[in-house]
Amino acid sequence: MLKRQLVGILVVLFLCFFLSAQIPANYYNKAIGKQSAELKTALHEIIRPHTILEYYSSSYSFEKTDWHPNGYFWDMYSNEKRDDWRRGGMNREHNMPKSWWSSTPETTDAYSDLHNLYPSDEDANMAKSNFPLGVVNSNPFYFNNVVKVGTNTYSGYSGTVFEPANEYKGDFARDYMYMVTCYQDYANNWRSLGTSSMLQRNTFPVFNSYSVRLLMEWHRVDPVSSKEVNRNNEVYKLQNNRNPYIDYPLLAEYLWGKFVGENWDGTNDDPETNSPLIYKYYADNKTVFVQLKKLTIASFAIYSLTGELKQNGNIDAGSLITLKDSNTQNSYEKGVYILSVYTVGRRKTVKLIVY
Repeated sequence: MLKRQLVGILVVLFLCFFLSAQIPANYYNKAIGKQSAELKTALHEIIRPHTILEYYSSSYSFEKTDWHPNGYFWDMYSNEKRDDWRRGGMNREHNMPKSWWSSTPETTDAYSDLHNLYPSDEDANMAKSNFPLGVVNSNPFYFNNVVKVGTNTYSGYSGTVFEPANEYKGDFARDYMYMVTCYQDYANNWRSLGTSSMLQRNTFPVFNSYSVRLLMEWHRVDPVSSKEVNRNNEVYKLQNNRNPYIDYPLLAEYLWGKFVGENWDGTNDDPETNSPLIYKYYADNKTVFVQLKKLTIASFAIYSLTGELKQNGNIDAGSLITLKDSNTQNSYEKGVYILSVYTVGRRKTVKLIVY
């Protein structure tokens, strides 16, 4: 039974590592153990330094970041399938409107940030204007069978809003989360419609209560897709920073959701479904100390990234595990391993770095 459980866990683990395979080692280490405002600031300090791109080069960048597998620009604003930018009909569109952060946004580095810049149908772009996000009523002012503009029906805001297609609502939510994190230093510059409808002039939580409810709902019902993962990796190659809410979707819950006030442990494990057995842990090249949240007897297993069982055994509330490969009886080689802790019906898995 235990062996079947371990195999299932490893399948999930390897899927997670596959999706995040291009995240640089230790990229998010500065954010581990942080909560709420401190967590958001740590993420800001990680992703804020990046290569500033030239705005008009984005049409060439889109051939890498937004090229559909079937051979055309991936337009989240329409069903048009254009494969040549020079033929016209497309714009570079800021998902979060550029007018929200400055009266002269062209002078800011956010203006050309590819994480917020997408290929867009011209007409849809014009209709979207600088309206906030929302859910449009049954009589939209604009509808092209993909996006809508009209009167909002989502409680908390009564003005005109822009509504993306259901399949991209999570994309937009995670983009907005990225923008208020990367450009946390713009806190005093949030302006115009954006400030009155979705944002507050502070570094945390930034989003007002209406925005938190809407964005977290979209984030949950439209989870991260392979499109977003691939795009995040391509933007990183060009710009040298990443969207943390694509790499670790659960981060949003620690900032605006159900885990506000709890420390992020550096994983995508959901404490509600995976039971946070581990209170804290640390390791050097010879030992790993594991402290459990409850006084209980648990078992542990350590695996290599290829799935090889390196070591297992039992632990109690606070245990110091000597790292010794059960196959070779030698100390571990430097590298990344997987530590899983199990008790009845529960498990917790973390990344273990041996240095």
